[in-house]
Amino acid sequence: MSRWKINLVNYIFYELFISTITIVAWHGFYVILDQYLYPDEIEKSIWICLVIGYSLYFPLMYGQYFLEKIAIKWKFWSIFLSNFPQFHRNLVHSLAFASCVFLWRGFWVLYDTYLRIFDKYHDTYLLVACLVSLVLSTVQTFSSMNGPLKTMEDKYQFFPVYPHCYVSKVVYQFIQMKKKMQRKKIFPNEHVKNQT
Repeated sequence: MSRWKINLVNYIFYELFISTITIVAWHGFYVILDQYLYPDEIEKSIWICLVIGYSLYFPLMYGQYFLEKIAIKWKFWSIFLSNFPQFHRNLVHSLAFASCVFLWRGFWVLYDTYLRIFDKYHDTYLLVACLVSLVLSTVQTFSSMNGPLKTMEDKYQFFPVYPHCYVSKVVYQFIQMKKKMQRKKIFPNEHVKNQT
């Protein structure tokens, strides 16, 4: 197949099929939580969502390196993974999805309930969206709107499944800048030699 045909098929498959059923899944879980998770006690519903969400989120995000190492060390698990290679990742992804559903739903209901700057709530959200976009653009993390910093590369491989390494990336860049500045002080004419 030519490249444009592959791109067209990929677009149709991903944008019209996978994206649609993903939206249905997210919306379905939100409706279920709205309907059954203490619908008459908003504060209780919010806090349950946040507690469950963070209880899943922190072990998944900050324990993923150790979980990957443990998975390699356990003989039974290694044999199981060699026969079902995607099982482990699918399990992690399903737990990550659950944590996101609970956290996002918890924060959305929290904001809808308490975030009031203007009388019309959509004016409040317009202001907040503009401010958030400005902040994310300034700190160069606007890609996090499409997932938690997922386009970042983790040079240290501490986050093998979900890259979540903004601080380490910033620290690494500062170290590199500092090294360049020190090198310029020691070899001030080096760039002139390189140009000639």
